[in-house]
Amino acid sequence: MAQQTINRGFTANDGTGDTLRAAMKKVNDNFDEIYASPIISDFITITGNEIRANRSNDDLVLEPSGTGQVTMPQLTVDSNINIKDNVISTLITNSDLELVPAGTGKVSIGSADINGGNIDNTIIGATTPVAGTFTTLTANNSATIDGVLIQDNTISATTNADLELSSAGSGTVSLNGLKFPTADGTINQVLKTDGNGNLGFATAAASLTNSAINDGTASITTSITSTIDSFSTSTYRSAKYFISVSDSSNGRFEIVEANVVHGPSADSTTEAYITVFGSTTNHTSPLLTLTVEISDGDVILKGTNNSVGDTNITFQRCVIDL
Repeated sequence: MAQQTINRGFTANDGTGDTLRAAMKKVNDNFDEIYASPIISDFITITGNEIRANRSNDDLVLEPSGTGQVTMPQLTVDSNINIKDNVISTLITNSDLELVPAGTGKVSIGSADINGGNIDNTIIGATTPVAGTFTTLTANNSATIDGVLIQDNTISATTNADLELSSAGSGTVSLNGLKFPTADGTINQVLKTDGNGNLGFATAAASLTNSAINDGTASITTSITSTIDSFSTSTYRSAKYFISVSDSSNGRFEIVEANVVHGPSADSTTEAYITVFGSTTNHTSPLLTLTVEISDGDVILKGTNNSVGDTNITFQRCVIDL
């Protein structure tokens, strides 16, 4: 029904306008039309519980004034996405909920708690979760992993715990091309390289080309002759010994030097020769008598205990090549 206009006449009370009854009927009809029909403007139509834009491709904008807000207890988008309180969910069964940025934008989440599901086929938050695998993991400032801090080019422990590097199985720990041994050495040994990047434990010794320095100990019972040391006749020509002798139970001590060499005798057999000198002792006679012999291709240094008690011997030896 079109809008009805009340005829008011040309002048007051000229009898040409609508009667009071007819005018009020038009008023009632117009109100009935308003209540029965949607609210329509040039741009918006409100029908029942629906609000629509009239013009093609028009946005429907809900904008409050000042500090006011557009509020609604629940919002459903495209019959699938539902927003209620602080929950965003899908309404269609098995429908994915996707957050997709535009262009080079990113989906930014301040804090995430994932109770279940997969990320790139990796189970997250399940009863038996598995480790995530990342081709590249970038931390712009620093990363802390179970007590280990990685920052710039420094790796450090965040507590008083040791910082440990360990390999698996037969693998080794390699630092800048140097491979470390997988087991400890013996007391007083040092790390030594083989020149190919492999480190191992070795007894500390001077680096010599034509000789070698060693030390050792021996113990000889009273009036017994025992072997103190030996060296190969095919490797070394001679040796110099510094020998310390101790009979501590009787308070007797001595230090003595000995030079040893081997070579052919007058009948062309190989013999060993010794010169003992420089004895310094707190007793009236030497505590030890030194002799040498050759046996099975080795020069054998022997000692006879002249003291009244057992003697302990400590020596340093320098052997010289053939």
